[in-house]
Amino acid sequence: MKKITTCFLLSLACGALSAAPVKPETYVQRRASVMEKMGQKGMLILFSASPKKFTGDVLYKFRQEDNLYYLTGIKQEDTILVLMPSNKTRKENLFILNRDPARETWTGSRLSVEEAQKISGIGNVYSRSEFDDFVDSLLYGRPYGVNRYLNTEEYAQFFSQLKFGDVPVFLLLEERPGLRGQLSQEFEFANKLRERFPGITIRDCSDNLASLRLIKGPEEIDRVRRAVDITTEGVLDAMRKMEPGMHEYEVQAVVEFHYIKNEAEWAYPSIIASGSNATTLHYDRNTRKIAHGDLVLMDVGAEYDYYASDITRTVPISGRFSPAQADIYQVVYNAQEEAMKALRPGKTIQQVHERATEAIKAGLVKLGLITDPNTDQYRHFFMHGTSHWVGLDVHDVGVRSAPFQPGMILTVEPGIYVREDLLDTLVRDGKNGEWVEKIRPAFEKYRGIGVRIEDDFLITPDGYDHLSHKIPRQIRDVEKWIQTNRSRSARTQ
Repeated sequence: MKKITTCFLLSLACGALSAAPVKPETYVQRRASVMEKMGQKGMLILFSASPKKFTGDVLYKFRQEDNLYYLTGIKQEDTILVLMPSNKTRKENLFILNRDPARETWTGSRLSVEEAQKISGIGNVYSRSEFDDFVDSLLYGRPYGVNRYLNTEEYAQFFSQLKFGDVPVFLLLEERPGLRGQLSQEFEFANKLRERFPGITIRDCSDNLASLRLIKGPEEIDRVRRAVDITTEGVLDAMRKMEPGMHEYEVQAVVEFHYIKNEAEWAYPSIIASGSNATTLHYDRNTRKIAHGDLVLMDVGAEYDYYASDITRTVPISGRFSPAQADIYQVVYNAQEEAMKALRPGKTIQQVHERATEAIKAGLVKLGLITDPNTDQYRHFFMHGTSHWVGLDVHDVGVRSAPFQPGMILTVEPGIYVREDLLDTLVRDGKNGEWVEKIRPAFEKYRGIGVRIEDDFLITPDGYDHLSHKIPRQIRDVEKWIQTNRSRSARTQ
């Protein structure tokens, strides 16, 4: 009973149990913003994601294409959105699968027309089977529907644009089509349109959608907060329960239990890296047995109702940092604190990174791991950027150079990684012999230590809201939290 009470109270401390449903009016407003960016011309077509095969007749769990979900709230496969801003009333058109009781016996219920209308706020909902005829008819300059006369008036401006070759078709296009061996459905569709309708122009709508998604609305912020709170609950529970002799995957299980318990899932595969595994940035095996004295790096993030979180903590399995571990950790903490000073409207991700980098350089010089802060020596220990946007993707869309505005959400995640084979690599290069000998004593002291601290931040009018602040970061706070809560946990078992 005591365990249940503790867990329940922790859930309450972390936030509400669920976020309020998104109102259809929100999707209506988002679509209106997209059509405004289209310049009141042409049509935009968004396709749903395609189901992905796992093996045999088993599919991965379906996840909707982010932009289609952002504009409709529809999570069902084989869905298509068509926006036509020049129409009089039928500006928004949604195509969904027909209900199929036989198929639904196996895969679950599909949305009815009325349900799709209620979720999305779109009145014109058609069968998915009508989509090809709909597009063909309009691009041939023929009204679509039963009442031809009324529909002629409906599409009059579109047909006028078509007559003068001024009909852009906006699609979500990849930057490098065919990179994975096959074209996306959007590129295949675009190629077919070009063959049959040479007068149309294909345009990419990625930037328009990314610019809208960059600033989060209240419903989106609520969902990111909830994702952060769920991740916080998992990380704190893992800090409480981890002990020498556990495997990395056992720590992962503790964290991810809280995802499932709170109707969430992972936003990306969990990284639970102990010992020297923490020096591999995207380590994902999670199989090593954790030894006494190890640091454990947990880079984890829940996704709640399609919105991600991204948090990293590096903690001592035994409850106390060794002197060498504390040296590295303090430099990373100082870098994060310095970077946070640039989290205010008007600043940029680059400025956040520059502040973190200067602090990292100063710390590495003091530790003896680099000799010249005016070179790229530091890149051997801090080789990634400090920040990225967070939202529907854990690495969300949006121009990285965009000045901060209220409603933007990003990470701040400096790190130092002293890879065990670094000096061997530098010696093989044949260019760093003198430097290698100067840093060798410090390298041997810190060899195999990897530390990253990562938090999620919401930009506000006055600065920022530190969303993941409930997880301790300072050395003394981390050690005190672990020792206090492990003792308390032991007394309640």
